[in-house]
Amino acid sequence: MPSKDNKKAETARANTRRIIEQAPKILLGLFAITGVAYLAGSIYTRSYFSEFRASWILDEVPTTVYFSQSWIPLLLILFLGYLATTNLASMEGQGNVTETTRFRVSVAVVQYGPWLLVGFLIVIPLLSGLRWIMPTIVLSVIAITLLLLLCASTLELLVVRFAQAGRHMDLSMAYLSLAVMAVGLYIVPVQLGLNWARVDKQVSSNLFKVYLRNDEAREYKVLFATGDRLYIFPSTYEGEYPPVAATRASEVTFIPSDVKTD
Repeated sequence: MPSKDNKKAETARANTRRIIEQAPKILLGLFAITGVAYLAGSIYTRSYFSEFRASWILDEVPTTVYFSQSWIPLLLILFLGYLATTNLASMEGQGNVTETTRFRVSVAVVQYGPWLLVGFLIVIPLLSGLRWIMPTIVLSVIAITLLLLLCASTLELLVVRFAQAGRHMDLSMAYLSLAVMAVGLYIVPVQLGLNWARVDKQVSSNLFKVYLRNDEAREYKVLFATGDRLYIFPSTYEGEYPPVAATRASEVTFIPSDVKTD
C-alpha cells in the first residue's frame, strides 16, 4: 500500500512540474484565446447592432460590452482555456500519443472537418440572404461547435508534432484548418449577430418591455442596458429599422398608464 501511495504522489508531483514548466506557454495561449474571443464578440456585437442601425451605441459604452452582449467569447475562453490547462499541459507526459483512439479521432476531424466547415460557411450566408432566420441560427450554433472541435483537434496535432521531436507528421491539413477557422470566426459571428437581431426586431421577441414616463401609452423594448442608461425602441414601428434611442432608467416605468389605479 505505501508503495502505491508513493507512486501516486510521485505521479502527482511529476504532473505538477510538467504544468509549471508549461505555464508560460499556457499563459501565452490564454492571452491569444482572450484576443480571439474579444474579436469574435466584437464582430457579433457590431453585426447585431448594425441590423438595428444602432452601431453608434458602441461608441458610448465600455469595451466590456463585447463580452456581456455575446456568449461567444465566454464559450471560447472557457473551452479553449480548459483545453490549454488540462489536455495540452499533460500531453507531453503521455506515452505514444499517436497510437491512442483519441488521437486517431483528432486526425480524422482535421482531415474532414475543414471541408464540412467550408460547407457551413457557404450555406449559412445563403440562408441568411433568403431570410431563413431560424435555420441560419441553428446552423451557426452547429458551426460554432464544429469550430471548437476542429480547434481542439488541430491544437492536439500541432502539440504532438512539435512537442515530440522526430515524429514525421503532415501538417498541411492542420494549417488548412487554421485558415478555415480564421474565416469561420468572422462569418459565423456576423451571421449569428445579424439573425439574432432579426429575431429581436420582431413584435413577438422576448426583449424586456418598458414604458416611458412621458409616453406611457406606447410600449418600448430594451435593446441594451449599461449602468443607468437604457437603449430602447418602440415595439411597433414603420419600416425595416426601428428608431433606437437612449434614455435613463429613471425615465422609464414597467406599468402602462391604462392599468394604473388612481
